[in-house]
Amino acid sequence: MAFDLLIKEARVVDGSGMPAYVADVAVRDGRIAAIGRMQEPASRTIDADGLVLAPGFIDQHTHLDAHLLWDPAALPLPEHGVTSVITGNCGLSLMPSRPGQESALIGNFVRVEAIPRSILESVDWRWNSTAEYLGLLDQRLGVNVASMVGHNAIRQCVMGDDATEREATAEEITAMCELMREAMQDGAIGYSMNRNPRHFREDGKPLPSRVASPDELLQVAAVLSEFSGGIVQHSSPGNVSPEYLDWIAQLAAASGRPVVYSSINHRPDTPDEWREQLAYVERYIEQGLRLFGNTNIVPFVNRFSLRNGQFFDGLPSGLAMSAQPLEQRRRTLADPAFRAALRAEMDPAFAMRVARLKVLKTRRPALRSLERKTGEELAHLRGVSDPLDAMLDLALEDDLETTFLSGNPVEDVMGEIVKSPYTIVGQSDAGAHVQYLSNFGVCTTLLGQYVRERELLSLEGAVRELTFNVASIFGIRNRGLVWPGWAADLVIFDPDTVDSQDVEEANDYPGGFTRVLQHANGVHYTIVNGEVLVERGEHTGAYPGKVIRNSYTGAPGNARH
Repeated sequence: MAFDLLIKEARVVDGSGMPAYVADVAVRDGRIAAIGRMQEPASRTIDADGLVLAPGFIDQHTHLDAHLLWDPAALPLPEHGVTSVITGNCGLSLMPSRPGQESALIGNFVRVEAIPRSILESVDWRWNSTAEYLGLLDQRLGVNVASMVGHNAIRQCVMGDDATEREATAEEITAMCELMREAMQDGAIGYSMNRNPRHFREDGKPLPSRVASPDELLQVAAVLSEFSGGIVQHSSPGNVSPEYLDWIAQLAAASGRPVVYSSINHRPDTPDEWREQLAYVERYIEQGLRLFGNTNIVPFVNRFSLRNGQFFDGLPSGLAMSAQPLEQRRRTLADPAFRAALRAEMDPAFAMRVARLKVLKTRRPALRSLERKTGEELAHLRGVSDPLDAMLDLALEDDLETTFLSGNPVEDVMGEIVKSPYTIVGQSDAGAHVQYLSNFGVCTTLLGQYVRERELLSLEGAVRELTFNVASIFGIRNRGLVWPGWAADLVIFDPDTVDSQDVEEANDYPGGFTRVLQHANGVHYTIVNGEVLVERGEHTGAYPGKVIRNSYTGAPGNARH
């Protein structure tokens, strides 16, 4: 019997971390049929000629919940070799919901993900339950999709408008647990929550998950202990204290499942914090708990203006300012008293961020000479003593349309963090912060910069981080390895050229809305369930993706979708 696809003379990096080898890989009926030397005919043959063939990459931290409804191919992620994505992170999911609550649920997404309400309201809302949402996705997908259920949605579904106002009653918590139980039976990959103090609803109120008591969160997490599948994901930024890790351990103990928490990274102002964090986590690992710090190997590089960004949201005065109507915001930004309050609230690390940020783009031609200047350089050129004043003055002159760039360079020590068995690579955040942040290129950056340019990881080790490690932690069956019988999710790339391109703008959202994104270099083919999805950067028009359900639902006799 002929193969559907035959890939010849590939350098196979199989996802296990074992050394690469040269072989042919044959695909039939969406699965890897054989690995070795094949002479049988195939409907299509790809001559890899020494290019690397690896398992398709799994992007475990995305916010594509709404994006997939108008772009089921999840572009441009597959250009970077991504074949599977996980949505519903940070407590944000589009299910479950009750009829009439759609507008309030959308309000959880508008500000955090920087997507206008008009786009989210244009979605044809044809679901309420987790089963209905996953069933809708399953009708047409380019990539494979697994989805968590967010605590924001669960809480709002039970409490309505009170979800952002008060703690839940015992009866309401019981109802939330039942919704979580139903979601797991319907195939959700896990449960996510958001304690991020910088994440607010469209109306300026905290996300519902932030109002919940610890006991409420633990009780809902404990539902997962009834299932042989699923994970807990916890979002809360900033420095990770021992108390925070103790809390993560409580979630792991209550749920009996792995917990992925945000985050662990190298911070220049606290350079040894990550070592202390990993040493502290190790004691819980030795007790049999599973805690994994999400590490973002591409430091968040924010493109923002003072019309749409959240740069100052971590400061009380800045948060109040960004919630104001545009005309009032202009007056506030010009007010010396506001600037003094902002300075008083900034710690030295934040002040350094202001000094280091860059002017990326100005609207007024007369200001173009200031592009690429740092905040510090801007202050010097304009004869002011404080980069904050220089930044705000420029923004006001440019009708708040100046685009700034904020971020830190990759530190070599990040290679050590990635190699730790207590971390997980990811956090592209694809689908979120779409007006000013784009980290689509997590996978290609790891292969291009960490492996080839800096030699911080081996190629085999980096591929394992992007494939089998993720599949193992999330309990994704039959994906993450190049192995006979496993799903034929594959990527073929050139290790000498693979990398992410610079961030650019695209007007490809509904209504021509502008977002930022990244394309890739060096990825020749991205194959999902045996079909070529992207070939040399172009979508083939195929939609071979599937919904990935948790391992409990996938077991014989348990499925109810």
